[in-house]
Amino acid sequence: MEIKVLHIVTAFPRSDSEDSMTPWLIALIRELERQSVKNTVLAPSYKGLGNQKVFGIDVRRYRYFFRKWEDLTHDEATPVKLARKPWYMFWVPFMLFAGRRAVKKLLKQEHFDIVHIHWPIPMAFVAAPAFGKLPTVLHFYTAETSMIRRYPIIKPFFRKYMRDADEVIALTNYGAKQARTVYNRSIKIVPYGSEFPEIVPSVKFPDDNRSKQILFIGRLVERKGVKYLIRAMPKILSKIDAELNIVGSGSILDELKSLAQEIGIGEKVHFTGLVPADEKERYYDDCDVFVLPACIDRHGDTEGQGVVLLEALSHGKPLVASAVGGIVDLVNDEKTGLLVAEKNPDALADALIRILTDKDLYLKLANNGYDFALENFSLEAVGKSVVEIYESLSREK
Repeated sequence: MEIKVLHIVTAFPRSDSEDSMTPWLIALIRELERQSVKNTVLAPSYKGLGNQKVFGIDVRRYRYFFRKWEDLTHDEATPVKLARKPWYMFWVPFMLFAGRRAVKKLLKQEHFDIVHIHWPIPMAFVAAPAFGKLPTVLHFYTAETSMIRRYPIIKPFFRKYMRDADEVIALTNYGAKQARTVYNRSIKIVPYGSEFPEIVPSVKFPDDNRSKQILFIGRLVERKGVKYLIRAMPKILSKIDAELNIVGSGSILDELKSLAQEIGIGEKVHFTGLVPADEKERYYDDCDVFVLPACIDRHGDTEGQGVVLLEALSHGKPLVASAVGGIVDLVNDEKTGLLVAEKNPDALADALIRILTDKDLYLKLANNGYDFALENFSLEAVGKSVVEIYESLSREK
């Protein structure tokens, strides 16, 4: 039986190649298609952008502001933009009410079996016309709950949507805990998934005759903690020959470049900017260890799960990461990676030196991490969990 689902989102890639945002959501929806789910995505426009096919997915865009300034979403996470540019709050009601009208119109024009609401704060308001008419799923990704901390006046409003939703899911136990601060109810854990190669990657301890390759991939914003990784490099370089590759872009890129130069390691830190998917895969293949030095930022935001950790594990690479947010659901210290305290360059340096100089530890973490991720976080397994939720709700209609 084919199930038709309307996904309501705050942002979705604008082309097959332009955006690096939400690769995990694209992967999930494509996996749902393979498991006989028909998907339509409803997203805000970006500077006049209309309906599209992106990665083969049907994307409906709704206009909400003048074309020139229609950029509340997409360039960066909306909570981050609102924190940096508070005047964008003026855009929010336009985006929400236009979205609500678009949902109401779309539900009249087309049949759907399920409405899947991603980032329920604020998109549950947009999806309001579906409540009580179709089965609704709220999908929390952790970062959006920071809006409650910042604007507590909206908490009672969104409590109603959590109470009335037919199902609520969260990425991690940390995300579920955050969501329950809005309304205490049962929440299912559905993590990010990742593609795994048909051929298991060969794990090899790095050759002592070359520079060790340390890799970070992600958006360059405060909560990723990249500045602490850069500050860890002098201590690392005092013990081993290494290079740090930082793949991605974001609002603090120039600040990070200046920091690397300021502490005298500019020639050992390489900023690539955004890269195509195939080039990103090569960075995973060529690295010796992957690092996610995430932290809790000034707004209380942190890492929901860290899909890049899964991607690194799928390439057979060991991990070093901060013990914050949903990371601890994936990285089991000393078993599937090494966990360190957040905002601690010395701890990061010690963990990286240890993992790059201890062959037995290196091989154990890489192999255990791969096996754990394959069993629990494959796209097929994650997609199956979501389909089971859809099927259960469809039977109850």
